[in-house]
Amino acid sequence: MEHVQRQRPRGRPQGSKNKPKPPVFLTLEPPMSPYILQVPSGNDVVASINRFCRERSIGLCLLSGSGSVADVTLRQPSPAPPGSTITFHGKFDLLSVSAAFLPPPVSNSFAVSLAGPQGQIIGGFVSGPLISAGPVFVVAASLNNPSYYRLPAEVKQENSSASAEAKEGKGQSPPVTGGGGESCHIEGSDVVWTPAAGAPPEY
Repeated sequence: MEHVQRQRPRGRPQGSKNKPKPPVFLTLEPPMSPYILQVPSGNDVVASINRFCRERSIGLCLLSGSGSVADVTLRQPSPAPPGSTITFHGKFDLLSVSAAFLPPPVSNSFAVSLAGPQGQIIGGFVSGPLISAGPVFVVAASLNNPSYYRLPAEVKQENSSASAEAKEGKGQSPPVTGGGGESCHIEGSDVVWTPAAGAPPEY
């Protein structure tokens, strides 16, 4: 008796199909996400944004702002004594904001540019409450997982002439009198300063 060994046919049997594979979803977190924040009237703009970031554990970079604020206290720049401030009373329109709310060790600061009732332009770093005189809208972007880098310090050698000028006080601005805590009123027709009139330029 002869045993006939049949060979197994190669390939896929007729009518067979591939099993469906489950779909694969990839979730990518964008590096920046836009935010539009509205601060109601009578609230501190800086404190409201700081509380929003702290509750959600996010960092924000402010891009622009619009609205009006009242009674602004700004930090005086050098060469004023450290901690000197000046307060402007009245209602001001927000022209621009520049700030970043990040966790430590980054120190946060809030800078604004404001327009007074008669077109006066003031600006600087806010030192104190920034109370909204109406709805204030701020456009910001979140910073997801920022990277911190400590850059090395660069040591520069100053020549003798530069040190001599520093000792003599050349190129320095005149000292500011009056100390800190000054106050200026901008209400109605009050004008803090008036530019000196000059002849028009010749063309």
